[in-house]
Amino acid sequence: MTAPSFLSYLLQGAALGFSAAITPGAFQTYMIAESLSGGWRRGAPVAFAPLFSDFPIILLSLLLLNQLSESFLQVIGIAGGVFALYLAWRMWSVWRQGTDLPREDSSTDRGSLRRGVLANILNPGPYLFWSLVSGPILLAALRESYLFGAAFLLGFYFMMVMSSIAIVLIFSQARRLGPRIVHALLLISTVILVIFAGVLLTRGIFG
Repeated sequence: MTAPSFLSYLLQGAALGFSAAITPGAFQTYMIAESLSGGWRRGAPVAFAPLFSDFPIILLSLLLLNQLSESFLQVIGIAGGVFALYLAWRMWSVWRQGTDLPREDSSTDRGSLRRGVLANILNPGPYLFWSLVSGPILLAALRESYLFGAAFLLGFYFMMVMSSIAIVLIFSQARRLGPRIVHALLLISTVILVIFAGVLLTRGIFG
């Protein structure tokens, strides 16, 4: 085991974690919408959702690397599309309340974390990401040393969570721009979620 190799896998993981955090998707849109509607205490728990949802995804991807069937991804896509519609409906319900923003809670919302975990699990993106991009790198690291594999995962999730929290803080500050701006941003988030839901359902149904 060499320090350069450890550092190399750590940095590779961090780079991919940052990329995963800023890549637009239903999960990121939901996290932003929660931050807009309830402040950083509502959005921050969502940033930690991948820590709870990714373990079975990584395990499945490593066991079936490059062998995930199209039908499996289609089923996940359909389920993800339906759940994205549910999240869009929740955001639309908040938008319908008018321009008065709900108060920022003084405690974290465990419900937002649960919904974030489901949004991540019911999304084909992480399965494809871990089977085609991160999975091969993780396997290569593990073949050299379990320590290198741990370095890759540490870099990935540290950077992903920190980047997601930064996104949460940025968009939670948008509440200071005034209720009308946030109201418009919530509507945009709802529309984006509906679009993602349509894409997932279309791919799942028609392939």
